[in-house]
Amino acid sequence: MDGVRAAALIDQVTGMVVRSAGELIPGLPAAAASMADEVRMARRAQGPARPGGDVDWIVMSTAGRMHLTRVLAPRPGESLLLFVDLDRARANVALASLRIGQLAPAVLA
Repeated sequence: MDGVRAAALIDQVTGMVVRSAGELIPGLPAAAASMADEVRMARRAQGPARPGGDVDWIVMSTAGRMHLTRVLAPRPGESLLLFVDLDRARANVALASLRIGQLAPAVLA
């Protein structure tokens, strides 16, 4: 996809990077741990009933970048995060989210 700087697969339980590709992101391990914490906090905030369903996406933007994180659930009780770092000047965020959603099942295969 145009504008993708890097991508990583993150273990949501430990916050560790399982695999990454693209540009080297110096703070990726810390960002991965933060994303895993963010998912856990969002799930806690929803409570046990989760009336709106589980967490699917986390989106963060800055002036020059957009981070899209898709929650993947290979098995009940486990989950992986697919983190994609986009250059906002070059990326079409809507198209990137659509494409990430389409690619997510292949990551788990």
